[in-house]
Amino acid sequence: MAQNKNSNKKTKNKKNSQNRKFLHLKVRNKELLINFSMMFFSLLIVFFTLNNANFYGIYNYQPGNTIQEDIYLQNDIVDIAATDALKQQKAAEVEPIMYVDFSKQVESKKSLNEFFTRLSEIKSDYSEDIELMKKIYAGIERKNIYNITSEELMTLITLNNEKLSLLQNYATDITVENMSSGLTEIEKIEAVSTIQNYIEAQSDISDFDKGILLKLISGVLVENKFVDQVKTTQKIDTELAKIEDVVYKSGTLFLAKGTILSDANYNLLKSGGVIVESTWDSVTMKLGLILMLVMLWGILHMYLSFFEKDIMASPKKYGILISLFLTFFLSAGFFYDISPYLIPLPAFSILASIMITPTIAIYFGIGLLILISMQTGLSAYTLIAYLLTILITRALVKNIKQRSQVVGIGLYVSLVLVVFTLTQGIINKTEISNLPLSILFAASNGVLSAILSIGIMPFFESFFDVLTPFKLLELSNPNRPLLKRLLIEAPGTYHHSILVGNLAETAAHDVGANSLLTRVSSFYHDVGKLERPYYYKENQVGHENPHDKLPPQVSANFIKNHMSYGVDLLQKNKLPKEIIDVVKAHHGTSLIKYFYHREQLNNPEVDIARFLYSGPKPDSKESVILMLADSVEAAVRSLEEPTQESITNLIDKIIAQKISENQFSNANLTFRELEIIKNSFLNVLSGIFHERIAYPEINMNQISKNAFDQTEQKEK
Repeated sequence: MAQNKNSNKKTKNKKNSQNRKFLHLKVRNKELLINFSMMFFSLLIVFFTLNNANFYGIYNYQPGNTIQEDIYLQNDIVDIAATDALKQQKAAEVEPIMYVDFSKQVESKKSLNEFFTRLSEIKSDYSEDIELMKKIYAGIERKNIYNITSEELMTLITLNNEKLSLLQNYATDITVENMSSGLTEIEKIEAVSTIQNYIEAQSDISDFDKGILLKLISGVLVENKFVDQVKTTQKIDTELAKIEDVVYKSGTLFLAKGTILSDANYNLLKSGGVIVESTWDSVTMKLGLILMLVMLWGILHMYLSFFEKDIMASPKKYGILISLFLTFFLSAGFFYDISPYLIPLPAFSILASIMITPTIAIYFGIGLLILISMQTGLSAYTLIAYLLTILITRALVKNIKQRSQVVGIGLYVSLVLVVFTLTQGIINKTEISNLPLSILFAASNGVLSAILSIGIMPFFESFFDVLTPFKLLELSNPNRPLLKRLLIEAPGTYHHSILVGNLAETAAHDVGANSLLTRVSSFYHDVGKLERPYYYKENQVGHENPHDKLPPQVSANFIKNHMSYGVDLLQKNKLPKEIIDVVKAHHGTSLIKYFYHREQLNNPEVDIARFLYSGPKPDSKESVILMLADSVEAAVRSLEEPTQESITNLIDKIIAQKISENQFSNANLTFRELEIIKNSFLNVLSGIFHERIAYPEINMNQISKNAFDQTEQKEK
């Protein structure tokens, strides 16, 4: 019969265990589905934001298409064709720089002199035979450069020396005079016309002489004024440098709806990068952006899956992370338009570090910085500056416990940005007049980040029910309703809770757990005793104990009920889930030994399950520490003479008992950490129960009143 009963009990326990596992798996799958949905929709928001920032104002039209919407330029566009035309016009208007080649003048004069010298020589050699002289001269000069005919040559050589000398002088003087200031090709033509008029006006020479003289001058009058290409090019370049590009400014209505797109406007839009040549180009651009975002998103979430599994498993924590990420990503453009140094990226690092973990602020802070740079086009120097603010924020935010410390972090951020801005200005040789404004915005960033962090945090604390160090400090205030009730209605329990808090906080700090959470949870761990304060020894003033009149099973039920009642009280007072979880597990499934022992005296066959706390077992370092601190503090008070040795033995006994009851099976705690917790307890308890000097008894009646009067008189 007993065997069947035990078998049924085991089967029932196995089914309950399977049901719990199934329920846990169902809840976990639901949480993962919620997180996956948030991850997907946040990626879509990032994509559409970047798509709007990078591809907004890019159109898919071809020449001849009708524009279906008003085209406003999102960026400045340079009209290269108009600019080039303007430059060509300016270059054509520039007067060339000329120079005169005087060697041409010398050659022309020399040519004339040689012509008359040959004429004179032939005339001298053949003066005796005029006919022979004319034939020889005409034969020698028949291919002359002056276009003088043979007949004219024969007539010319018969002129007397006086006329020949006059012609030579006229030809030489007129040629030299006209070429002295230089002649271009056009000016040469104009000069010949002027010379002809001048010669016609002369009265001292015959018509034949005038014709020969005009031919001589026309033959040697050549271009001798030329463009100085080097100097002219330099002059043109100087003038062209003064011409500004023809620019269509951002925000300008470039083409109205219904306009036919011309080739010129198409080329202009294409050169400005605001038009795609085909639908496929548009698709590939967006596809490239999607692939880049998926890769970045995948790397960030791979980190969460490997190193921050609790965030991926918690919709609340992941929701906080994504909400912060999107808030600062979507607002970055607004601050960038004011100044690139004013983007409050450090505020993200501060809030993520405080509300989630400091490490997550680095990885997702860098990811946020990458996306913001894609959205706004941050320069390399500015990007490095923001990276430094992420690192310094991570270093300073570790032990933050007060809101005033956030302001201190903001000042450090401002200092880093100011120094970096000044350094960048020195490297880039920025004009001094441009530095003060940049430095002002850089200095404002840290202050702005601190203000935003302090201002935004309460909304996240309230909406997500997130537990921050600031909220924990507020909850530890003795004037909080529950603690005030505990002090008034159950003073013994209140003081027990304060001592437990001191023990637990020190131990949590030593093992690297959340010391502030452990301390505040200790303050609230026994609020369930407010239901019947005098059913607990620490609140009993006299010798009367209500449990003396109750069966052990009933007393055990009262003791167990303080757990469920306490959890209800905490939930009604809206304390954070983290505190409730620690409080709920501080007794685990341990045995209520005193009443179990009393029942066992009367009923050796007692069912031990009826004297066990309902759990759950501790699943965190904080709840394990609270369990041990609660047991140790209560046990030490029962010692008649607490010494170092007796306290040590007592702690060892309690730890061994909890291990034997398998209370730490769900907690990630090592034996080394248990030893550290034990030593922490010893240090605190040694300070409380230290040895005191035994003061001797003095019979005050034996001391005369005069001794006090004399002392009082001396003091006066």
